[in-house]
Amino acid sequence: MRGLGFEAAPISGEIEALPMEDGRARTTAGRQLRALRTIRARASHDFRDLLQALEDERPDAVLVDVLASGALDAAARRGGPWACYRPFPLPPSRGAIRYLGISRPLARAPLHLYMSAPPFEFPHEGRLPNVVMVGPCRWEPAGDLPAGLEEVEEPLVLVTTSTEFQNDEQLARVAPAALADEPVHVVATVPSAAELEVEVPDNATVVPFAPHLPILRRAACAITHGGMGATQKALSLGVPVCAVPFGRDQFEVARRVEVAGAGSRLPARRLNPRRLRSKVLEAIARRGGAERIGRAFAATGGAVAAAEAIERRLLA
Repeated sequence: MRGLGFEAAPISGEIEALPMEDGRARTTAGRQLRALRTIRARASHDFRDLLQALEDERPDAVLVDVLASGALDAAARRGGPWACYRPFPLPPSRGAIRYLGISRPLARAPLHLYMSAPPFEFPHEGRLPNVVMVGPCRWEPAGDLPAGLEEVEEPLVLVTTSTEFQNDEQLARVAPAALADEPVHVVATVPSAAELEVEVPDNATVVPFAPHLPILRRAACAITHGGMGATQKALSLGVPVCAVPFGRDQFEVARRVEVAGAGSRLPARRLNPRRLRSKVLEAIARRGGAERIGRAFAATGGAVAAAEAIERRLLA
């Protein structure tokens, strides 16, 4: 951020000291409950953190992550121009909105930036007037291909796992085995399981972290855990996705991939090398659907559309 000319500072260490524990639960309901508990436990800390930043900086406008519920309350209490942004799927029903405890930011924020767009996003009846779809705001630090991949001639297959621990690192174990005999090179990233032991065939590379964009520009497919960011980043470049959801919002994301004809979906409980190989080949055959979504995302505007919405609705 500083390299781009922004003044930036880290969030409170008290927030980062409360990691997600949902990956340790055995059931879907248990994972959802643990995730909500962590979000709520962070709320008091991100409330104080944002209040202090507001006092120090006296900003003209405030933009808050929709999951930082304490910070949302702080922005609303301060008054003045503020907005929230949502890099996750909107729930499919009002009941789900109430269950997930997000009705307040949806209703209260003067502007709600939703980082998706049709045809990846489903039509919603009675969408609130403060919700503006801007498409994915694709960004990541500049970076190059991991060492050794410049010489690889085969198409790449990117495998992504969650940044916060979710016990989804098995994707990095299964994907190399599933595609060991295919004319591709697998690149698996495991940021929350850096010491993962994986049997790596000759046509695979496993690293803790790698910039995704250089890999995706050479990719035949992306195997994602169903995270909205990684999935939409691949689709924005016209790369089809094989989504293997483990929890959180990932089931909705995977369903959108399948319904939009931009890839395939494989439930994590059914994950094995044979099934994953079949689903990856199915996704690769749907590149046309991924390219259609990529064009739609580009037309929606991304970060430029978000900035224009803030200027037009909050600062005019």
